[in-house]
Amino acid sequence: MSDQLLAEAHRFLDWAREQGADLDGTDGSVWFVQGVLESMAEEADEEPSLRVVKCLAYSVYLAEVLADTCRGVRSVVDGEGMNLRAVLAVREDGVAQFPLSWVQGCIDDPRDNIGFKFAGALRDFGEDERASDMYAQVTEYAEFKGL
Repeated sequence: MSDQLLAEAHRFLDWAREQGADLDGTDGSVWFVQGVLESMAEEADEEPSLRVVKCLAYSVYLAEVLADTCRGVRSVVDGEGMNLRAVLAVREDGVAQFPLSWVQGCIDDPRDNIGFKFAGALRDFGEDERASDMYAQVTEYAEFKGL
């Protein structure tokens, strides 16, 4: 695990919270992240170094929410120094989710939905009721957006 990368992610998340970001560790905060990713997808001219930090920070945030709320799950930042390879949420039995890939996918394809990915992770980690709730929110969100 890269302590430098994790520290950078936490510095950014702390700053975002100070600016009023709705990052309270709940499943509902995933929708705040979805909004940020949609904005990032629309604003491709953002400074590349800031985009990298945001991708890292929000993927760490999602992995940590899963680790904090799903039994037997931990978050992992795979990298060395400031070279990032992956951000994962991993259950004791080896089931893994890849929030960094989710984040990058949602920026590359604005029709992609972080809530859907998060709901799938909840399901895979045995949180069926929470997953059902999140899938219902995904449906409402898609209807709202006209998707």
